[in-house]
Amino acid sequence: MAAASNSSGPNVLLNVHTPSPAIRRLLAAGLVLGTPMLLLLAPALFAVALVIDLATAPRRRRLLRLLAFVYGYVLLEGAGIMLAVLLWIATGCGLFMSTRWSRRAHYRVQRWWAHSIVRAAQRFLRLQIEIDGLALVTETPAIVAAQHASFFDALLPTIVLAHRTDRAARHVLKRELAWDPCLGLYGNRHPNHFVARASERLEGETTAIERLAATAGPEALVLFPEGTFYSEARAKKSMARLAEQDPQRHDRLDLRHLLPPRPGGILAMLRGRPRSDVLFIAHTGFEPFGSLRSIAAHVPFVEPIRVKLWRIAAADMPREPEERMAVIDQTWQAMDDWVAASARPARPSRS
Repeated sequence: MAAASNSSGPNVLLNVHTPSPAIRRLLAAGLVLGTPMLLLLAPALFAVALVIDLATAPRRRRLLRLLAFVYGYVLLEGAGIMLAVLLWIATGCGLFMSTRWSRRAHYRVQRWWAHSIVRAAQRFLRLQIEIDGLALVTETPAIVAAQHASFFDALLPTIVLAHRTDRAARHVLKRELAWDPCLGLYGNRHPNHFVARASERLEGETTAIERLAATAGPEALVLFPEGTFYSEARAKKSMARLAEQDPQRHDRLDLRHLLPPRPGGILAMLRGRPRSDVLFIAHTGFEPFGSLRSIAAHVPFVEPIRVKLWRIAAADMPREPEERMAVIDQTWQAMDDWVAASARPARPSRS
């Protein structure tokens, strides 16, 4: 099983920066074996958190909420790993792993896992999610291009798609997410691609993504065109690179909250499945989920996570790559404008 990509079976494209199958199993086993010890420590940890909360912020109960969420996350990881073991046994110890029913069974576990993590955040962190445009999610298979602001929003496309369709989805994710035991296990059992963002083998990466799309059949396709989280430093670097490499794109983009979409991945998907609609997802409010410290500073969450969808029909998507990127950039700019109007506080526009 490939460490970096499973876009069309084992050993498609090796990425030494992602965990090998042996390391993934070791991580999963360590988490399962360490969970009982964590549960034994729970009374002491919760007591300490309660004392600190009473002394600092008794009404917010910040540490108690955060600790409860962390425990919930660890337990869900353990449950996902145990279900992965059961699915491996059910598929004849992996002999029938590539069958359609296996794919659907794994995706249903992934969807349950993602929904459960969100529900844990709603319960313990007081997280709320408001989605505008769910009517744009249909049974028609689509390419989903989502904004990326934190590790947590990697779950958002699964949540959005599950509102309207039971179809499985193939994901293009950055390689760091493969270190999560559940994402690594499930992501490598069926066609997905863990991309090396700074890879020197860009042609190999785009070829793998194009193949992933071409063989997807009725499944949705999910990617994060920015390639990484937004930061002011990354935005300046990305726009400077764009000014040098593609001045026309630089001049038509005035982004304040999003990074410019990288053309390689989304154009590869459109080459692989040119008759697909493209569903765009923007959001505001996930920024604090970049680290536990940042989450703790915002718990309990007062403002909701706001999500908005756009959809471009396949018939409205041009055939030429440059024209396709012009349409994609136009929608990306609309997403940035919406985030600017919704976010708090907004940064000044580029002059």
